[in-house]
Amino acid sequence: MDKREMTDKLLAMQEQLAQMSQEVESLSREWDELLVNSHNLEMENHYLRERINAYSSAYQDGQDSANHNATQASHDLGLSKARQNLMHIYEDGFHICNISYGQRRENDEQCMFCLDILYGNKEGDK
Repeated sequence: MDKREMTDKLLAMQEQLAQMSQEVESLSREWDELLVNSHNLEMENHYLRERINAYSSAYQDGQDSANHNATQASHDLGLSKARQNLMHIYEDGFHICNISYGQRRENDEQCMFCLDILYGNKEGDK
C-alpha cells in the first residue's frame, strides 16, 4: 500500500468517524427528550391515579361534596353532562380544545379556545 492509498483511507475513516459522532450526538439528544417525556407521563399518570383513587374513595364513603358542589354549579350554569365532564377535565389542568387537547395547561393558565367550548354558543342557542 502506498502513501496515497493510506492517506485516502485515513481521510475516509476520519469522515466516517465524524459522521458517526454526529449520529451519536443526535441519538443522545433524542434519548434525553424521550426520558423527559417519559418522566412527565409517569408523573401525570401518578397524578391521575391519585385523582381516581380520591374520587373512588369519596364515592364509596358518600362524601363527595366537592364534586357535588362543582356539579351543582355547572347545573346552575345550564351545562350538559358532556360539558360538565369537559369542565372537570379543564379544572384538573388539561386542555379540552381541539388545538391542544389533553396537554397539561402550564400554571393553570386560561385558554380562550377551551373556555369557548365550555361557555360558548350551544348548538340549540343559535
